[in-house]
Amino acid sequence: MSTYITTHNADGKAIFSDKLPTEQHEMAITIGTIKTIWSSHECPMNLSTDADIEQYKHDRTSPFFPGGRRICPDNGSSIIIMNMKPGGVENSVSHRTMTLDVVLVLEGEIECHLDSGEKRTAKVGDVIVQRGTMHKWVNVTPNSGWAKWVGLIQAVREPIKVFDKELGAEWAY
Repeated sequence: MSTYITTHNADGKAIFSDKLPTEQHEMAITIGTIKTIWSSHECPMNLSTDADIEQYKHDRTSPFFPGGRRICPDNGSSIIIMNMKPGGVENSVSHRTMTLDVVLVLEGEIECHLDSGEKRTAKVGDVIVQRGTMHKWVNVTPNSGWAKWVGLIQAVREPIKVFDKELGAEWAY
């Protein structure tokens, strides 16, 4: 899988950046692998310079970002591809990321378990929009298959206020 990033030349014409290799590096994590496809540390983004490309060069070398969001820079956004091992379960208990996650299933089947006890199974082409809720992912792909999804992730304002409760990041580890 290659990544091609566009930018501008001195005449304002669109060009492809040559600031980083096009090949993408997969990083091993407990439940499978993760690739950071893109990341930004500010929202809205400043595309007047290539500073975002320089930051991405660093971001693509680590599976998680510093801070409480882990899968997204604290004031930005990221796009990841997650591959989950057959029978894999993300965390033994639910967790909350202070992010808006749009998950598109590319391969296999994943279940999203919520702390209310509800769950949904997403198959290829299905989308789950996870809005800062307590959740965990489970690979339920038949025949011991891998699950693969792309996640578009954006940092959210903290804390999340639900009626009279304030909710923040919650990690079991």
